[in-house]
Amino acid sequence: MKKLLLPVILCITVATHAQITQNAAQLLRLYEDDDFFNVWGRGTDKGYSNGSSIGYVYMKKKPSVFIDNWLFPKAGKDAVNVFDWALMQIMITPNQIADTSFHPEDYYYAGALFATHGLTSYDPVKKYSLRSEIVFGVLGPWSLAKETQTLFHHIINYQPPEGWEHQVPNSPLLNYNFTYERMVWEYRRSGEVVAGVTGRAGTMITGFTAQVYARYGLINPYFGDTNVQRAMRRKFQLYLMVRPQFTAVAYNALLQGGIFRSRDTNFEELEGKHTSHMRRFSIGLDYGIGIGIGRTSICYTQQTRTAWMSGTGKHSVGNITLLIPLSPSTNSSR
Repeated sequence: MKKLLLPVILCITVATHAQITQNAAQLLRLYEDDDFFNVWGRGTDKGYSNGSSIGYVYMKKKPSVFIDNWLFPKAGKDAVNVFDWALMQIMITPNQIADTSFHPEDYYYAGALFATHGLTSYDPVKKYSLRSEIVFGVLGPWSLAKETQTLFHHIINYQPPEGWEHQVPNSPLLNYNFTYERMVWEYRRSGEVVAGVTGRAGTMITGFTAQVYARYGLINPYFGDTNVQRAMRRKFQLYLMVRPQFTAVAYNALLQGGIFRSRDTNFEELEGKHTSHMRRFSIGLDYGIGIGIGRTSICYTQQTRTAWMSGTGKHSVGNITLLIPLSPSTNSSR
């Protein structure tokens, strides 16, 4: 049955990475990663297997106070500031999920459940943005990843995952992520190239990513415009996108076991048998198509990465992102 789901999903969903601009007041964001989604028909159920998120995107009518002022820098006094909250669950599994034994040459079973709170602040004149985000949650059995995957596989009548007894132990997750992006090239209001770098630090992931994001088609400006009408001149958007990237990682709790792994005797035994190790460097390529109608957008992106763990090979994950307006548009830009 699972083989029948992909064509249905792709028929009703396309595209990803639609920018958020001046009309972002109160949006619902639905986000789904799954390695079974694959435009080439080669879906899998291994490695980074799934990530599901629901979020709320909004603009404030009053100035920020407390933590939003301390941790979230703004792109100048004339910046457009878009805030968000989200809840996300992700899971990583080895290739043979129907096997109850431990596979030392593969990924650990790992799940995480966490909330994020962030700010995307951009300058329509200088055409750059600052994205800051805090992450807080749990790793391990507390994430309920085992229960989620088992339930979903039961619903679609797919093989049950049998190896979650070998998952990483419970650990707290706390991270701060920061991204800087700047426009480097534009072509006749139809093409854009944006360069960016992301840094991450904390108990979840510590590392950085450098990337270039290019898109072409019927688009509104990525960093908006000082005039809201010009910023949203196209009521219908349709574009292709590509995003090559390079990532360096010093620490990843989902691949290495979390900060409390040394306190768990069962996991220490698994770690001693593990023959695969986390790769510090990886390269990736995202590509996809995006559609926007007014303030609603639906997107599909195929995300391909070189191996995160030695001996596991490259991996590809499909992403579906949907933005749905919850309120009338606003001309507010603060």
